[in-house]
Amino acid sequence: MGVSGNTSKVSSVVAALCILVYIAAIAFGTTRIVMDIRERRNMAHNEFSDLLDRASSSAVFLGFMSEAYQDSIRDFIGLSHTLLGIIITSATNEYAFERQPGSGIVWTGRSPRLRVGFGISSDSLNLPLRIEGQRNVTVRAAYSFIDFGFFQSVLRDTLLAVLGALIIAFATLLVEFSIRKKPGHSKSETADIPLEPFSQGFKPVEIPTFAANESKMSSKSTEEGNPQGLYSPRSNIGWESYTHDRLASELHRCSSFEQDLTFVVMEFRENIPMYRQFADETVNFFYMKDLIFEQGTNGISIILPNMGLEQGIAKCEEFRSLLISKLPETFEGRSGLCIGLTSRAGRLVDAKRLMLEAFSALDKAIEDEVSSVVAFKSDPEKYREFVKQNVSGD
Repeated sequence: MGVSGNTSKVSSVVAALCILVYIAAIAFGTTRIVMDIRERRNMAHNEFSDLLDRASSSAVFLGFMSEAYQDSIRDFIGLSHTLLGIIITSATNEYAFERQPGSGIVWTGRSPRLRVGFGISSDSLNLPLRIEGQRNVTVRAAYSFIDFGFFQSVLRDTLLAVLGALIIAFATLLVEFSIRKKPGHSKSETADIPLEPFSQGFKPVEIPTFAANESKMSSKSTEEGNPQGLYSPRSNIGWESYTHDRLASELHRCSSFEQDLTFVVMEFRENIPMYRQFADETVNFFYMKDLIFEQGTNGISIILPNMGLEQGIAKCEEFRSLLISKLPETFEGRSGLCIGLTSRAGRLVDAKRLMLEAFSALDKAIEDEVSSVVAFKSDPEKYREFVKQNVSGD
């Protein structure tokens, strides 16, 4: 009776542990799948945002729907992790691009439609583009929110865990049955089978940085006037040589819609080793990657459309405070960040003039040890008088 009671207790404990393993394995597998779906949806929205930047920037430099423009869009889709197909709709036509034939686009006659099915969605991925000379240009995208390879591996791991618990339970029942068949034994000698805890290790993603010599090489390439692609490999933002043309384009657009525009130039008093990190933080804060450009070896310029000077000053102050508090070991002290900015302020001013004003403000910010943010404030009345005099003089 004593041996039978002991074995029954052991069996009950093992059965309870196996049930816990079943529940833990299923719950852990479900959690991993749900988290992966959430991460892939976020990744899809981020890639869609980058696609809009690529489509908008390529239209400025390559021409809307030129052969080079279409190749740029196809290259982006081919390198995407989640986007399966996109449709760019203009006022006169629809253009379809997909990663593989039939993966993201279905055709109804000559009209392309986004594919929707198990693991494929297109919800909320539909935004307009800012393209000069084009109206009502929108981009829609279908994306995959389930990684089937990862899905299968999770199911396999969950199944192995459940099978392992079943084997342990079956082995325990066999041992108990054999003990009951041999009443002369007072003890059951069984080997302990350790259960490894289920865990998921996540390695932090390190942001690649560039050493000083690599920064100099990238800067030298820019000075030689040989930019490759839309973004500089040194910083993953726009090349410095693109600043003037893009600013002129945005000025023309804002003038047409009677909107304000602020141009910002920021620079550290001394060279910093983490320029790529500085650029990443700038993009994360201002969101408009296609309107952010390199400036020299340790500076960045930003175009802020539809934003007045006062709002631009507040935005720059907020960014500077955030940068220093978030990365004090890199950006505080000897590498003080100085910012100069100016705005269109209702003037028909060209890009060259606006850049001159911003750089003049930046020079004063670098010289001033108290104020690190300096704005060039124009007087609209004096400006109109100046233009009138110049026109009458001509």
